[in-house]
Parts: sequence; C-alpha cells; structure tokens
Amino acid sequence: MPQTVEAIYHDGIVELKRKPVGIRRAKALVIFLDAEEAEERHAVDLERLRKCKSSVDKWIGVIEGVELGDWKAERRAALEGKPGESAH
Repeated sequence: MPQTVEAIYHDGIVELKRKPVGIRRAKALVIFLDAEEAEERHAVDLERLRKCKSSVDKWIGVIEGVELGDWKAERRAALEGKPGESAH
C-alpha cells in the first residue's frame, strides 16, 4: 500500500523525516514540491583581489634565496631522534 513520507532533498540525498511503516525495500517516486530560494550571488571585485597580498606574498622576501632542501625528511629524522640525521 502506498505511503507518503515527508523528506528533504539536498546535495543528491533524500532524507526521510520518518521511517515508513512496514517497508524494507520498495520503488519510490520523488516529487519536488518547491525549491528553496537561490542564494544571492555577488560579483567578485578582481581589482580589489589584485591589490590584496596573500599570505604567500608576505613571505616571499623572507624565503627568497633560501635553500630548502628536503626539509620534510630532515624534520622527520629530527622528530624520530635518529642519530646523525638531525636537521642541523
């Protein structure tokens, strides 16, 4: 016997508000009654973005010309405390 169960749809998922009685597996039809209001979109001010310094830009002068080497392996060795393999 057909049953109606209220549900919410989002991101490809249908969530039932309650479990249907006596149904373990069945075919179903989904009817979208109404759509939520579309979120308001704003234009991006590209000129403002160009003027902003990113966190990378702020560090360029500090790390410019520095030889980083394999700092991850050196740090790992230092943390593991392997003799003769310290970072410095």
